[in-house]
Amino acid sequence: MGRGQSEEHVFTSAVARNLEIDKWTASDTVLRLQRIVGKRPYPLDELLLMTAAFRYLQPAVVVEIGTHVGKSARIWWELSHTSAGPTEIHTIDLHDPSHAEYPGRALGKMIKGLPVVQHYGDGFAVADRLLPTLAGKPCLLFLDGDHAFETVAKELTLIERHPDVIGVLVHDTFHQPESGYNHGPYEAVAAFLQSHAVLEVVHAHIGLPGMTYIRV
Repeated sequence: MGRGQSEEHVFTSAVARNLEIDKWTASDTVLRLQRIVGKRPYPLDELLLMTAAFRYLQPAVVVEIGTHVGKSARIWWELSHTSAGPTEIHTIDLHDPSHAEYPGRALGKMIKGLPVVQHYGDGFAVADRLLPTLAGKPCLLFLDGDHAFETVAKELTLIERHPDVIGVLVHDTFHQPESGYNHGPYEAVAAFLQSHAVLEVVHAHIGLPGMTYIRV
């Protein structure tokens, strides 16, 4: 049995070359995750995409930018916990009480006591320093921090800077021009895809908040 495989089937086909998993068993996983973390900020289709990306890529490392209360880091831990091989999980966020979205004492509360490494500071800067220390370990990068175009565009350059990044998930990528919704992540992803050749792109874009998977 390969790394990252448990009793769940990772692929529906032994020759699958794109994101493909057994959605029946993945749905069981998603419903379990929903009971643990709820459906906000990650609705069921986004939980399914996160599960699919993890199961398909089988990363040795997950590095995420944007801890908040620790829901996404908890998702990665739960997925890793039920897989055959260990996955290191690193989560990064600002420790800044003046920030409008600072959760106070709730920062990272859903991963307290779990083997998840919390880092504090600017997401790009910390990840850029961290990734070389994890060299040789296939990495899934999850971007859900500052949603400004400039920030997400800069974070996406981590793909070029660090060859061990094999896949990226970007949150809040739904595009609805009339809504006034923050389109920074959508626009950053669109600009990246215009200027880079990638292996695969999958969008969970049937409504807010939206998520995009990129395999590189």
